[in-house]
Amino acid sequence: MRNVRALAEALQRARVGEIRQGERLSNYTTMGVGGPCRALVRPPDLDSLERLIRVLGDLEAPYLPVGGGSNLLVADEGFEGIIIATEALQEWEELDNHRLLAGAGVATARIVRWASGRNLTGLEALAGIPGTIGGACVMNAGGHGGTIASSLQRVEVVTAPPAIHTVTVEAEALGLAYRSSSLPGGSVVGRVELQFEEAVDPGAVEQTVLDLLARRAATQPIGTPSMGSVFKNPDEDSAGRLIETCGLKGLREGPVVVSELHANFIVNTGGATATQIRTLIDMVREAVEALTGIRLEPEVVMLGFAGDPPPPMAWIPRGNPLRSVEPAIEKSFGALPGGVAGDRAP
Repeated sequence: MRNVRALAEALQRARVGEIRQGERLSNYTTMGVGGPCRALVRPPDLDSLERLIRVLGDLEAPYLPVGGGSNLLVADEGFEGIIIATEALQEWEELDNHRLLAGAGVATARIVRWASGRNLTGLEALAGIPGTIGGACVMNAGGHGGTIASSLQRVEVVTAPPAIHTVTVEAEALGLAYRSSSLPGGSVVGRVELQFEEAVDPGAVEQTVLDLLARRAATQPIGTPSMGSVFKNPDEDSAGRLIETCGLKGLREGPVVVSELHANFIVNTGGATATQIRTLIDMVREAVEALTGIRLEPEVVMLGFAGDPPPPMAWIPRGNPLRSVEPAIEKSFGALPGGVAGDRAP
């Protein structure tokens, strides 16, 4: 990053939305852990998002877009870069023929409720899955035999530096696969168009959603901080089954525990650190590999841990080592408009 003060001034001038310096990312992850970022920005619309990425590109500031933070683990030392929080992108427009246009920050749960209340089928498989619709597109979220790909029509994306534009990408061009897409790093989903179909039987969609929610409540540690599924399922097997078969349910590192309900969930029983969570993830991974020969791949995105590659959706300018940051050393930000450092956005 060329100059921290220049970045702060450029963000102010560009009117990119609410800016919070030194924001602790524990406020933005469902696990409730994570150190500070250099600054967190909440663009309210697509125009603000594009201006923001132009500023970050011009000043070579690394950034990562974050939705609901439901599959994100941030190191205790934090992230020396900018977090683009898409939660303020709340556009909502009901179109004809059972279509919905939603901002990337809209909660997936809200869309599932809206569709089920109108007996519109397509996204039932996402019932009970936390996070935002933008994040769901990036990772092709899903469960119980379905993914967002079944209803996704197209997305509007702001592309990464240096060729920054807002483009519309059809769903079939997104390369949607198991828990992944082909969106390049640094691109940010701003808006999503979904297509639903009306179910034949009245109340069928709502009943399916209720059944799935009940199933999740019975088999997953709902109500205890977690990151959802920690590992991707290997081919023709289940990560949870492998972990359970290896006798790892209940394995702990301090207050961090492999769930007794679902072995592919790791929960924070209170006061955990990111280091403890990462340690337990590595312990589980190594034990499963030693006992089965299968190396589990994390579904959780890791940010700020020494030696790790950057997250797939991050934009890191050439030569930037992606170090951690302590907010106290970044005095040159000063008081930025839109909030006081450390305050959680409403």
